[in-house]
Amino acid sequence: MPVSANTMPFGSGALRRWIPLLSISLPLLGWLIFSFGPSAATIFYSLTQYSGEPGTPLNFSGLHNYVQAFSTLLPELRSTIVVTLKFTIGVTVIQNVIGLLLALLLNRRLRAFAVYRAFVFLPQVLSVAVVASMFLLIFNPLTGPAEVIYHWVTGSSSSFFGSSRQALALVVLVNVWMYAGFTMMVYIAGFRNIPGDVYEAAAVDGCGRWRTFTGITWPLLAPATTVNVWLAAMGTLGQFQLILALTGGAENTQTIGMYMYSTAFGTSSQLGYGSMIAVLQFFLTLILGGLLLFLLRRREVQL
Repeated sequence: MPVSANTMPFGSGALRRWIPLLSISLPLLGWLIFSFGPSAATIFYSLTQYSGEPGTPLNFSGLHNYVQAFSTLLPELRSTIVVTLKFTIGVTVIQNVIGLLLALLLNRRLRAFAVYRAFVFLPQVLSVAVVASMFLLIFNPLTGPAEVIYHWVTGSSSSFFGSSRQALALVVLVNVWMYAGFTMMVYIAGFRNIPGDVYEAAAVDGCGRWRTFTGITWPLLAPATTVNVWLAAMGTLGQFQLILALTGGAENTQTIGMYMYSTAFGTSSQLGYGSMIAVLQFFLTLILGGLLLFLLRRREVQL
């Protein structure tokens, strides 16, 4: 039976049959080298006492690092996990509230509103180093504009990122400032997927703005809410770059990601132990992410 052109879109020649395999070979090779390879190496190093310095022995130790983490160092890991959950919950809630308010405000099809949306989304494309440098200047405890305003309002001074009471909240706000624009765009996409007929029917029934939002808009935004909440939570569970640039993990801002980085690549680096923390972080993210996704999807079904 002859092979039709529909079953062999690249032709029936011997060389052309390899085109589909060749087209996926390069992405597959990239995934093996840059994703699977480092992941496998992290698991391997977590079973060693390797310091990370060239020329030092690996000292394979099996599950020793894991036993040590859950026995002698459990209090330190517990406080780190608590800070991570505070950071994640704070960013997720505030970012979604602000993103939804911005979407309600800027969901217009006029050209001017497209410009406004672009400005709100702009921090998303800035590097962490640029954002951190900018906010460190703003919150400079000596000459920053935030210090001037704070002193004018309260009559006192603040160390901002150097304060254990304020540092974590400020890091949360900086993180929200960076990524609220992305959250806004997802909510706007959700708004535009809602049929206009639904709002027309609500207007005929005499529904006000608040009742229309709570009874129609918010339930129909459930898929967009699921995406935003899940992405915000998963993005902050492993966050350490912004914290490293703003506080270095000091002043009660050491998340599990920051703890992993400082342990693996700090002044007294312990790459084996840091790799073990990275593996624990992966499973923590997997468990919390799966549970959160299950709850959000069930909410969609109920709505």
